[in-house]
Amino acid sequence: MSARPGSIRSAVVIPASDPDAAVVAYESLLGGGSPLPADAAGRQWQIGSTRVVVRPGADQPRLLVPAADLVDPQAPDVFESAVKLLGRRSCAVTPADLIGTTRAGAAADLPIGVVDAPAVEPLSTDGAVDDVTGLDHVVMHGDSRDAALACFGAGFGFDFRLEQRLGVPDQGEVHQLFLRGAGTILEVLISSAGAGLALWGLAWTSGDIDASHARLADGGADLSPIRDGRKPGTRVFTIRGAGLVVPTIVIGHDRGRPG
Repeated sequence: MSARPGSIRSAVVIPASDPDAAVVAYESLLGGGSPLPADAAGRQWQIGSTRVVVRPGADQPRLLVPAADLVDPQAPDVFESAVKLLGRRSCAVTPADLIGTTRAGAAADLPIGVVDAPAVEPLSTDGAVDDVTGLDHVVMHGDSRDAALACFGAGFGFDFRLEQRLGVPDQGEVHQLFLRGAGTILEVLISSAGAGLALWGLAWTSGDIDASHARLADGGADLSPIRDGRKPGTRVFTIRGAGLVVPTIVIGHDRGRPG
């Protein structure tokens, strides 16, 4: 049995009111999962440098940042140092059993938290798919540009890279913010339709988008057709249905289409 390294760059925790349906949906997308310690109904996957956790619950999905991204990684207790720093930044986190018994903390009413990344156990690679290769980016939604930048930038240390404005049907003008951190990209959509910050969707990278679409379609997933993405040189499709809990898109960074 082979295993992937335990050290991670980010984690996404997805509570599900119907964990059985969510596990089936994520196993269709990502392949066979591994048991979640201390939570018999939960499952977890390592996709690239991201740990994905599905667990029973009614709280909101969260992105977890490694504690060592926030403080000196040589500190005597990196996790506790990060928790104290976040408290001083008015981003207090409380302990939460988000990844089995690994130390983690959730920020109250916010879609983000912190994790003791080196303590996350390695996972078996048995049953993993080979076409979905990583988390492309995480989509957040909110109603305040300043609150988003204060949380993700000033609070959790993400690097603010780009802002642009889009016209979106039924939402009017939307501020689109891009930040980089925790080994991934945050896309934050700010509009009057938002209601506080929330994790709105996940975008996955496929090394072969045609193969990913065919595999998921053969498994009975409800998919959109493959279409050109907004970014030149990309093609995308969405996965519909409630099983994945959050809106989900798969992105192929094409090196040339099949001819």
